[in-house]
Parts: sequence; structure tokens; C-alpha cells
Amino acid sequence: MPIATIRENAWADASEPQLERRLAGRICVVPHPRPAFVAAELALLLAAALYCVTAGMHLAIPLLVAFCGLFFHVGAVDKSIVEQKGGRFLIEALVCVGMGICASLLVLRLFPAAASGAWPGVGTAAVWCLLAAALPVAMRPVLRYLVAHRQLTENVLIVGAGELAVTLSRIAADGWSHAKSRPGPVSLPGSAVAVDLARLDEIMERDQISRVIVAEQNAEHRKALAKALLDRRLQGVQIDEAVRLYERFSRKIWVEGLNWEWFVYADGVHRSGLSLALKRVFDVVFAVLLIVAASPLMAIIALAIRLDSRGPVLFRQLRVGLREKTFYIFKFRSMRQDAECETGPVWARECDDRVTRVGRILRRFRLDEIPQAFNVLRGEMSVIGPRPERPFFVNELAKHIPFYNLRHHAKPGITGWAQVMYRYGDSFEDSLEKLQYDFYYSKHGSFFCDARILLKTIKIVLLGRGR
Repeated sequence: MPIATIRENAWADASEPQLERRLAGRICVVPHPRPAFVAAELALLLAAALYCVTAGMHLAIPLLVAFCGLFFHVGAVDKSIVEQKGGRFLIEALVCVGMGICASLLVLRLFPAAASGAWPGVGTAAVWCLLAAALPVAMRPVLRYLVAHRQLTENVLIVGAGELAVTLSRIAADGWSHAKSRPGPVSLPGSAVAVDLARLDEIMERDQISRVIVAEQNAEHRKALAKALLDRRLQGVQIDEAVRLYERFSRKIWVEGLNWEWFVYADGVHRSGLSLALKRVFDVVFAVLLIVAASPLMAIIALAIRLDSRGPVLFRQLRVGLREKTFYIFKFRSMRQDAECETGPVWARECDDRVTRVGRILRRFRLDEIPQAFNVLRGEMSVIGPRPERPFFVNELAKHIPFYNLRHHAKPGITGWAQVMYRYGDSFEDSLEKLQYDFYYSKHGSFFCDARILLKTIKIVLLGRGR
């Protein structure tokens, strides 16, 4: 079912002499179901509150509904309600409900005053749990139908030439999806068409444009476009800059569209001293708890590695850390001891024949990363951050990828935004894609963001989706 379309319009004759007044343009029809989803959530929450008030019950049910709605948004279920496949969507909805139940019970435990009133019966609680879980599932076919019939959509005009405009058009055609394994900028067939700036108001009125995305990087063209869009901006039309919008919808930053000024003036790129201190406290506490809780498991893993293949249990490897300082990372050995004797440094592949039988299990559930908790205690790593790379690959990647070394201004982590949003990488293209996610984390990193990454990591570990 199509959920977004792209229409290229020839708004000016190519033979017109004033070429500087024309820019490339595309009109995209994109889904926008989130307001309807939020309205349904609020209606369910209001119904739960009224039910508890009239029945003399305490806040357990409204808290359940509220937390389920919160986790729907944290897990981006509201954004994926149209695009994702049915089975995966249902699983994510049930996971959100489960987390909502746990969170509501925890709040009631910590704040007994909120539990004044009668407890709902098991049957009543089960019915409301079912309603909370069924909300996104029941809305899914309705929203898909409305989007397919051009309801709950908006017309977006992308103006500009080059790869950024083409990439945004492809994202729009895919419904602003957040596919984790999507490669970098890709080309659409055909060439760009002309937008006559003198007829811009007529075009926007005719096609009912509600948002304009400026994807033009030429300074003179951007200036002319800004003048042409000023009246529409003052009339309430949303005007977005392409790199910023790409960041918002793809949850990564388009590296090839950046310049040095972006790193200087962008908000959130650098954290305060207090934020870094709190993050360090969290890292130490988490690392200690992980080591204590995983001690029996680490003993079993060590024995299995020893019985499976020759070589040490622990594996040390030189990595590049904060401010390009090198350190040795600790991992459970998952490859043969002579894995790189003949080839030298090479990327590990998803189906690597150098991986041992036990190592394949460790990698799938990411158990080989547990010893890095000791790197965290030593201050060389954080729990959340960009994954540290080997010096050999850092030198090679820095030659081909712009701004690559700037990722070393953040402390590397056991897991990170790139690890939960993208597949295991084994190429320069994958490294570029992960760098875009690393820069996004550097800009948006917070306690809330770290908690979200941990939840996604736990899901990956439990479902065995590691490399």
C-alpha cells in the first residue's frame, strides 16, 4: 500500500533566460498520523480516569494507560503505526504494554499515597491492559486506510539540487521510515525539474503545500529562495532546513551536508560538566552491578571458551578512545587465536568463518562485550557512547569520511545509538552510516536518550539480534 508519493513538476520552461531564478523541486505526499494517535490515547486515558473516579478506585488504571502511551512514543510505535509489518508491530505494542505495567506498579510502590482507593480486580485490570494493547493495533488498519486515501497527510515541497534533496525525496517516498539498515544517499532516476521562484506562491497555493524543505546548498540560491518564501513563512507555512529535517526524521545527521560552522553553533553538541559527572556516576554504578550480576555467567562463558578452542579466555585489542587516546579493550575471545595472522587487520563479517562455535553464540547475544564493564570502571569507556574503533581503521576511515575524527570527542561506549539503530558494519559505507548516528547521539545525548538506548540494547540481547 503506498503511503507517500513524489511528483516532479515542470513549473518553468527550460528555455527561459533567467536560470538563476529556478531551482530543482519535488512535491511529496507524506503520512502524518500522529495527531490522530495522540487523540485516541488521550480519549482512552480520560475514559480510564472517569471509570476509576466513578468506581471509587485508585490511580492504577490511569497510570497503566498513561505509561503505555508514553512507551508507545518512546518506542516510536506511533510513528511506525503505518509503515511496519504487522507481526513486528504487534510485538512492539505488547512490549510497550508490558513496560507500562511494570512502570505503573513501580510508581504505586514508591508513592503509596497514589494508591488510595480500592484496587481494581484482576478481571478489570486485564480488560484495561487489553484495551491499552489493542489501541495501536485497532488503529493500524484505520490509519493505513486514511493515509492511502490521502487523509492525515501533508504536501511537502523539497527545493534544491544535489544528493541531499534526492535523499530526502527517497525518505519521503518510503514514508519517512526509520529503516536501520538503509544505506547512505541514493539517486532517484531522472533529473531535477525547475521551480520558478516568481511563481512560487502560485505553486504552493495550487498544490496546497503545508511545508517547504530547503535542500539547496548554494549560498546565492538559498538567499533568493529565502526572499521568495518570506511571505509564506509569515502566513504560517512550515519552512525547514534540509539537514535539520533529515536529522529529525531519520534520527541521524547527514554528514556530507555539514560544515565546520555546524559543529560550532549546533545546540547540544557539547555537554556540561554536571552532565558529564552524572553520566560518570551512572557508568560506575551500572558497571559494578553488571559485573556482580553477571559473575556466574562469566564463569560459565570462560569455561565454555576454554573447552571449545585453544587460546586465552579474554581478548585484548587496541582501540582509539576519548581525544584519540588509545587503550586496550577487554572482550571474551570469540575468534580463533590466529584469526589475523595471515590477513592482518580486517573487519569482522556477519558470517565470519574465523568465529568459534562458542563465539558465534556470544556474538549473537553480545555476551562477548561483558568484560568491557572493567574498561568502564577504569574510565576508558562509558556504558553509552560511540563504539571504539581500531587505530588501523581509524586512519583509513579518516581519509575517506569527512569529520570522522570528531567522533573521538565523546567517550566510547559498550553500546550506543549507532549499535541499536544500524546493522553490524563491515565497510566504509557502513562506517559513514554509523558516524551519522554517532553525531546524532553527540547532539541529543541525555539521560532519557541513554535509557532508550539501554532498553533497545536489552531487546537486542534478549532476541539474539547481535552480529
